[in-house]
Amino acid sequence: MINLQNGSPKLALELKEISKVYPGPPIVQALSEVSMSVAHGELLGIIGSSGSGKTTLLHIMGTLSIPSSGSMFIDGRNVVGMSDKQLSGVRSQQIGFVFQEFFLLPGFSALENVANGLLYSGISSDERTERAFEMLGRVGLRHRGNHLPNELSGGEQQRVAVARALVHNPAFVLADEPTGNLDSENTASLMELFSILNEEGTTVILITHDLEVAESAQRKITLRDGRIHSDLSH
Repeated sequence: MINLQNGSPKLALELKEISKVYPGPPIVQALSEVSMSVAHGELLGIIGSSGSGKTTLLHIMGTLSIPSSGSMFIDGRNVVGMSDKQLSGVRSQQIGFVFQEFFLLPGFSALENVANGLLYSGISSDERTERAFEMLGRVGLRHRGNHLPNELSGGEQQRVAVARALVHNPAFVLADEPTGNLDSENTASLMELFSILNEEGTTVILITHDLEVAESAQRKITLRDGRIHSDLSH
């Protein structure tokens, strides 16, 4: 579901002529003048083979790496040139991360792991818990809130990770190979969850090598040799 503002989509993310060069030897041109935009409410899949620039693009979109040139806007704000402290704030407030590895803290319950996504938000402990409980409900795991990660299946652990990524209401969720450690049944279940969350207004960017996962997105971008090779919408 794409939100419209004044008749045109409001952008969650916009890249303008982003390039990334790694100094050598040899010098590697990982990205070359990549321009793209993601509207609020989009479900976008980004695919590419090894060496296509997919991982570099992921790191730049997540503000984990600084581009060599170009501009990047999150909710209309140019983040290129920000200090490390400012970028850390952007990541904690405006980007939700979901990784192939679940990265749940083993000694904490599902509820506590989700609430940890709000640790640097400045809100009270009680409100963090309340919002975490609500998010667990959105991903269908309210009844598993008191369970530790090792008491959850792989699919359930990834749902907890999704809830943690969403609990601070980010501009977009950046999911890096989110189905990489899941079997086909749990992959289908997770993609259904992403579709439902997207229909509710969540902006999702999927980075994947799985063509079937990418095909479930409304829009698919293919990278090749550091450039956008195709940008297709269903």
